[in-house]
Amino acid sequence: MNNTQSDNNLFYFNRLTYITPHEVALAMNGFDYDTENDELTEIQLKEVIRLRKAITRNLQLINEYKNISATQKVEANLVLTAAYIFQREDIVPVEIKERIENALQQQVKNKDWGDILMMLGGNELYEIGKK
Repeated sequence: MNNTQSDNNLFYFNRLTYITPHEVALAMNGFDYDTENDELTEIQLKEVIRLRKAITRNLQLINEYKNISATQKVEANLVLTAAYIFQREDIVPVEIKERIENALQQQVKNKDWGDILMMLGGNELYEIGKK
C-alpha cells in the first residue's frame, strides 16, 4: 500500500461517526477498515475475528447493545473505547492508537462515563479514564 492510499484510508477511518466492531478489528490489525474478508489470509482473518468478538462482547455488556453483532454500526467513540484494552503494542498502528485514545477522552466527557468504562474494561480502563 502506498502512502497516498494509507493516508486516504486513515482520513476516512478517523472521520467515521459510526463504525462496526469488525472495522475496528481490521484497523487495529493494520488493515484498511474496508478490507474484505477474502483479501485476508486464513491466519489474518482468524485474528481479526478473535478481536472483533472481544470488542463485541464488551459492547454487549451495555444493555442498549446487548444484541449487537460484530457487523452492526455503533457510535464510533463507544466501539473504539470498547477496543481500548485489546490494543497490542506490536500490532496496532500508531494512528489507530491515537484515534482510540481520542475516543476514550471523548467518552469521559459523558455523564455516565465511569459506569461505561467499568463495563467496557473494568478497573483497568476506569483508572486510565480517570487520568
